[in-house]
Amino acid sequence: MTNSSLFASMGAAIHSFCSPRSSFKVAANVPQGNPDFLAFESELASRLEQLKFTNETGYVSIEWLCQAMEMVLSTHSSAEAFASDLHQCIIIGDERCIDSFLDNSVKLLDTCVVLKASIADIKSYCSYLKAASRAVEKESIGEIQLKRSLNSLKKCMDALKRGNDVNNHLTQRRSKLENCSSMLRRMGERLNNEDASNGSFFMAIYAAQVITIFVCGLLSSALSFKLKRAPSSIRGNGHSPWSFSLISLQHRMKEQIEKSNSRDSKALLEELDMVDMAVRDFQNILQKTLHGNSSCEKQIQILKVKESAKVLQTLLVDLQQGVHTLEFHVDNIYRNLLRSRIAFLDMYRHSS
Repeated sequence: MTNSSLFASMGAAIHSFCSPRSSFKVAANVPQGNPDFLAFESELASRLEQLKFTNETGYVSIEWLCQAMEMVLSTHSSAEAFASDLHQCIIIGDERCIDSFLDNSVKLLDTCVVLKASIADIKSYCSYLKAASRAVEKESIGEIQLKRSLNSLKKCMDALKRGNDVNNHLTQRRSKLENCSSMLRRMGERLNNEDASNGSFFMAIYAAQVITIFVCGLLSSALSFKLKRAPSSIRGNGHSPWSFSLISLQHRMKEQIEKSNSRDSKALLEELDMVDMAVRDFQNILQKTLHGNSSCEKQIQILKVKESAKVLQTLLVDLQQGVHTLEFHVDNIYRNLLRSRIAFLDMYRHSS
């Protein structure tokens, strides 16, 4: 296996995590006698259970997503402890698992790139909103300031749309995050047909990839303004304790997303949806003020504009701080995946 073949798919993946109705093959040779592996599975199940009971709002919060990403990092780190099994896999000539791991790691890396680009779009969105709210901060404001604020709001929505939309092969408009979810779904479908019973290392790596697919699928939904349906479910090895916890958690998340849809929410991410609602309220008040007839009516509306702008600014601070934290965690996952891939390739080269 040459370096060129190992990296050939580097440019092919760009989104892939949210897997569908899955029926993963049950591992026939689960290393039941390995206490370290049993401890790994138990710890993963415990983390999934904690996530299930730390979010009751009906949204996905930034704090919750950060906890989920910390679980991803911890799971990958724990899986590396079983790397000694790799030598045995190479001896028996089972390169399909190795090729699958390398291909999946590329897709996970590329997905992180898409997620980081989406976070950058939200940061740009916040910058325009900040300009819109600041345009009406002065003691005395008139039509010029109101129009300037409305113009900033328009630019912010246009920028977000440009960042989200790309042309697909059917010349339809689809968001990058929608493309990301589609590739994640296909990735999960391929995992459905894989046998994860090739020793503790690949069973641990398999678990880590399933968890990463789940979390990144939620991230792609949470960062989108096109909330329509819950990410497709992904299931792990049916005999593993963590797989039952994952199924239960996904069911809980599906219920919460359906609640968000019933409230006519525009975003699954709690902080993003709160800002979006404040933006719509701010925009409505601005338009009413500009179209007001009497001087007295305009003065009343201007007071409402200022009050609405303050509410928006407060929510923006929370969103901006939270998005910075999200970006930090996604960066950590990217670096961890890249480091693991390089270390794996190095081990593989020296073991071959």
